Amino acid sequence: MHLVLPGKTKLVLHLKDSKKIRKKKRWSQVMYMYYLLDYRSKENSRYTTENTFIMALDGDVDFQPEAVPHLLQRMRKYPDVGAACGRIHPAEKNSSPIVWYQKFEYAVSHWLQKSTEHVIGCVLCSPGCFSLFRGSALKLILEDYSKQPKEALDVIQYDQGEDRWLCTLLLKAGKRIEYCAESDAKTFVPETFEEFFKQRRRWIPSTLANIFYLIMHMRAVCKKNSKITRLYIIYQFLYCMSSLLTPGTIIMMMYGALVLVLGHNGEGITGFVLLFVILLPVTVFICISLFKKDIQMLCAQIVSFILFVLMVLVIAGVIRSAVEETLCSTSIIFVCFIAGIFVLATILHPKECHCVKHSLLYFLAIPCTSIVLFLYSIANMDDVNWGTREKEKSR
Repeated sequence: MHLVLPGKTKLVLHLKDSKKIRKKKRWSQVMYMYYLLDYRSKENSRYTTENTFIMALDGDVDFQPEAVPHLLQRMRKYPDVGAACGRIHPAEKNSSPIVWYQKFEYAVSHWLQKSTEHVIGCVLCSPGCFSLFRGSALKLILEDYSKQPKEALDVIQYDQGEDRWLCTLLLKAGKRIEYCAESDAKTFVPETFEEFFKQRRRWIPSTLANIFYLIMHMRAVCKKNSKITRLYIIYQFLYCMSSLLTPGTIIMMMYGALVLVLGHNGEGITGFVLLFVILLPVTVFICISLFKKDIQMLCAQIVSFILFVLMVLVIAGVIRSAVEETLCSTSIIFVCFIAGIFVLATILHPKECHCVKHSLLYFLAIPCTSIVLFLYSIANMDDVNWGTREKEKSR
């Protein structure tokens, strides 16, 4: 279907035939890449992939026109850059605590993680909602990107986070991926607890799988890509290991803080009881996730609420202990250290300091996202449904 927009801009709509092109988002991208980088180049001899750039956008993304030239400038200035991504902001459609949490989460992930990756190596993921790709770089990895999954791990790596897999292939091919903080875009994020969990159910295993892939192919990647060093790979390995250890770390942090507050000098609740209170809901959720999946989302909400209340007690207790007694306890030092990092990052980004108002919710939700969400993602790796923005089929 061909349309002519105001200003004589041509818009071509392609309707995918599921009998010819496989379902899933990755195969739609493969279809367009082959059309633009293979078919069109053969059709027109003046057409070259070297001066062709493909903009990846979600249907609901919102950005100003000047955001695109900022990305394009990076591509033109550095020939080895295969992709560039901007600063993504959650857009508010219907404000909710889930959206508030993501506002601060997106902020700190860009302030800290993406900026760090950009400086010491390469950005690992240029998100599909707003990124610019070089045509010649995509053509290098198009054959690998269009492979069909053969193993269970392949499904997680290829289809559950297709933008992450595309960027992994670009890095392996020797191309650099950059982060451009001055290029802003807004995208709609999950607004309900269930939709948020289903989205992260795809993201978490896909992220770990692709980092593991880079670690396993460390020699080939470092040899091909001059921007990725062994030290950078070690950094990603430590990040991967910390993600696996985070649930246990958060449980022990909560346990230590509650013992400090409720079991002081042996006059309060014993440490064993406090550990039981923390571990019981988590253990129940693990059992339900494994054997009773039809009610695991309800259970996830209940367990998240329990951990949220316990975290409120932890924060209140840490503040009281810091005021009344000493600043030398492990829990107080841990909380102050994390809070200090976020405060420093906020000071360095004054234009986005409004995000800090959601930081308390972010802190209180750490047990939910670090324990319940992580366990939910691991328990549902066999679920290959997209999970978000899907309309329920009529019966």
